[in-house]
Parts: sequence; structure tokens; C-alpha cells
Amino acid sequence: MKKFMELWIFEWNRAKRFYGFLLAFVTVLQAYAVFHEYHFWKDGYENYRQQGYAVMSEQYLQDFGNVTTAAVTSNSFFVFSIMTAVFALLFYSVFIWYQDWTGKNRFSLRLLSLPGNRFAVYAAKFATIWLLITGLQVWQIGLLYLEELVFSGLIPADIYLDIPLQMASTSASPLSLALPSLFSNYLLYYTIGYTALTLGYTFILMHLSGRWKGVLFAGILAVGLIAAIVLFLRTGITTSLYAEEKYWVMISVSLVLFLSGTWANYRLLEKRISV
Repeated sequence: MKKFMELWIFEWNRAKRFYGFLLAFVTVLQAYAVFHEYHFWKDGYENYRQQGYAVMSEQYLQDFGNVTTAAVTSNSFFVFSIMTAVFALLFYSVFIWYQDWTGKNRFSLRLLSLPGNRFAVYAAKFATIWLLITGLQVWQIGLLYLEELVFSGLIPADIYLDIPLQMASTSASPLSLALPSLFSNYLLYYTIGYTALTLGYTFILMHLSGRWKGVLFAGILAVGLIAAIVLFLRTGITTSLYAEEKYWVMISVSLVLFLSGTWANYRLLEKRISV
């Protein structure tokens, strides 16, 4: 546990500059989205007035409807900030391994030679990614409340409609995947997400332990896994299940794959990678 905590703190210290820049980038883009959407609405409202229409909130609402926070969360700058954060974390999830395995004096040799269980190296990297994802979620929730406060203060009270933040994004928005409105969806999305991350790390460790042979074996394993899932779906078993049963089947399969990937990563670090 001591080795894990030391490595986790070490990984966090390496990631904090990148993470601070990412949070600042997301904040600036979303702040711009708030004022961009406000000025877009204001220009339309002023044009409505200049055309000689009565500036009555009832008439305006009848023609255009209420303004809500969903206007901000559907703004292209807001969507771009979410997509950038997701891809940046995906990139760092891979980079966090290869930064130690590349270069003339490979730092990975020193990490794996430390006393204690080698699996602490994997656990520290995985826990760092978990911390980055969870921290970004908390940050985004805080931003949403602040953005709603600012946007509602800019739009006239008789035109702005206050809605729950869970309804501020459509099902097609990346925000609905990053911050699902229902806990059941949150559990499903992130169980699948962390399972995919675990399997991705399995493929990375196969490459690091076997180089191109590892890449070939990882590719064969990935194709086999996808083929097994497709064949399972084509059996038609899922069509006879209720929605709730399908949900728990997906959770169960993800957990089995997560545990299998974790065990494979443990074996690769302990048995296949030598220093």
C-alpha cells in the first residue's frame, strides 16, 4: 500500500500541469459559450424589436419560446470543450504508460525494480486516470451551476425558463455521456468505460512485453473478443430479455471483462515484463 500511495502521488504530480491546463481550457471555452449564446439571443431579440413587433414577453414567447440553459450546453464551443477533454484524457491514458517506456534511459526499469509488488505501478496509473476523470466531472458540475447562474442573470426573467441541470443536454450531446442524468446510466456508462480502459491497458502491456508480437497477439485477442460479442448478439438471446435484464447483463459482462483484464495485467507485469 505504501508503494502504491507513493507512486500515485508521483503520477499525480506529473499530471497536474497537464490537468490544470485542461481544466482552464474547458472553463474558458464554456465561459465563452455562455456569452456567445447570450449575444446570439440578444441580436435576435433586437432584430425582433426593430421589425416593429410589440416587445411583449407573451408575444415573443409565442413566437420563439423560452430560453433555457440547454441553449448553452448545445453551443458548439461548449460541445467542443467536452469533446476536447474526453480526447485529452484518452490520449493521456495511453501516454501515461509510454512516457516511462520510451527514451534511452527508460524510467520504467526503475519503477519495476522498486521493492514491492509490481502491480502497484499499474494500480497507481489506473487510479490517476480515475482521479482525473472524477475531478473533471466534479469540476463540470460546478461549472454548470455557475454557467446557469450567469446565463439566467443575463436573460430577462420573464423569458428565461429555469430547468433542472439534468435536462440541460439532449441524449445526443456528449454532456449526457459525461454526466448522465440517471444514476443507472452513470453506472452503466462508466462500468463499460473503465472496462474498456482496463482492456486497453492489457493491449498496451502486451505491446510493452512482446513488442510487435505483443501487438499481433493483442490484435488477435481484440478481434476474437469483438467476434464473440457479435455472435452473442446474433443468437437473439437479448431479444427475449426485458430492458432491466439487458441492463444487468451488460453490467455483469463488463465486470467479468474488467476482472479478467485486471488479472491479465497483473500477470503481464509480474511474469512477462523483465528488467
